[in-house]
Amino acid sequence: MKTALITLILAAGLSLQAAPLPRTQVAGDSKWVIHLDMEQFAPSQTCRLLLNGRNGAKSFQSMLNHYRTLLGVDPLKDLSAITLYGREVTGNRGTALISGSLNSKTITQQFSTYPQYATKTYGKLNLQTWMDKSTGRPLWACFYTTRLLILASDESSILDATATLGGAKPNLATGRAVVLPMQTVRDGAFFTAVTKGYAGSNTDPIKAMILKSTDTATLQLFEKSGMVDGTILLKAISPDAALQIHQVLNGLMVAATLSDSDNPLAKLASLSEISRDDRTVALKLHCPATEAAGILAAAMLTP
Repeated sequence: MKTALITLILAAGLSLQAAPLPRTQVAGDSKWVIHLDMEQFAPSQTCRLLLNGRNGAKSFQSMLNHYRTLLGVDPLKDLSAITLYGREVTGNRGTALISGSLNSKTITQQFSTYPQYATKTYGKLNLQTWMDKSTGRPLWACFYTTRLLILASDESSILDATATLGGAKPNLATGRAVVLPMQTVRDGAFFTAVTKGYAGSNTDPIKAMILKSTDTATLQLFEKSGMVDGTILLKAISPDAALQIHQVLNGLMVAATLSDSDNPLAKLASLSEISRDDRTVALKLHCPATEAAGILAAAMLTP
């Protein structure tokens, strides 16, 4: 979950008008959250380009196949939204809220065929668990309603998610100690990602430097009539760090312009308007969906 978030925050941009991130459903103490509106993304030109593309687009197709295999549904037809969030920047713990046209009986029957499947009753809820073949770690699931499925990496995350949904625990709309910069989130994006802190790879030293100098980051993506608009806001750990990030991004923009760089971060910078205000660095992207799909496909190949 975190790998996808970091990749997308640094190298993407897309969307249509869509339902906003469901703040009341996400735990108030989350340190990262991703929201994808499948109803808006599925008919978009960017989605079609990724489905028909090559290279990094295969990673996108693998993600869709993962949900097809796990749930026995077509994500582009049966899912209306996917929301991922977690309370830890490091590690693999996280929670997924999947909504749409879900047949709970059919999906439960599919879950029951997985290794080490077991069930557990918690009040009126039926918790399910099994061993995920792809990761070798357990997965937990619970149908909160017939249209809302919770997936989590452990039992406590499932129970915390049901408590948040039921109003027993603070959410991103009501929590007083929210660590994510929700004031930077605008309604209308089909893709939203917000994160606090960084725990990524150092494979790309420039990307690592930018992320390690960033306290919080917000990415929102939009597409209309084949044109893509994206906004990335990086709140640096200090004014000096913001200046350094701004200078690096401007350098990447110049380098990409001169060399037609295939590096997704450089390509993103070359297509963006970059500005800085004290501790915040902003990138605003406006380009055809073909360019956005190419950046996203390349980013999916980046460690």
